[in-house]
Amino acid sequence: MEEVKSSNAGQGLGIAGLVLGIIALIISFIPCLGMWALIPGAIAIVFSAIAFSQASKANASKGLVIAALVISIIGTLIAGWQFYVLRNASTQIEKFGKEFQKAIEEELDEEDLEDLEKAMEELEGEIEEITEESIKEAAKAASEALKEFSEEVEEVVEELEENDDK
Repeated sequence: MEEVKSSNAGQGLGIAGLVLGIIALIISFIPCLGMWALIPGAIAIVFSAIAFSQASKANASKGLVIAALVISIIGTLIAGWQFYVLRNASTQIEKFGKEFQKAIEEELDEEDLEDLEKAMEELEGEIEEITEESIKEAAKAASEALKEFSEEVEEVVEELEENDDK
């Protein structure tokens, strides 16, 4: 027959480790902030390890302590992974930028650049051709078109009024 384990050795630290482990696990799932779960996770691992040692020496129950240790380790590992990813993100972004620039440079050859320069010169020439006289001519033409449109609208209105009177 087995001996009944009634000792509470390590249970206080086990509960503290479990609570901190759960906090670390929850925080570790928050994007960009999960790396801060390393702090409660590390403390939870230490508390749980001490509680496991005390429970082993006193031959007490270890279920809660093992659960605290497992949850603490998982939360800390996830937080460590996020820390690693965020630490290396700038290097990866810089590498991507260099590869992107290289790809653009390979795609644009001298002929493409010459075509772009010609198009720019044509646009500049068209902009220079716009003078005060051409603006006045455009305004005069717009004014005449507006007068013609107004006259047509008046004729239509008169026709509609005549039809309504009948």
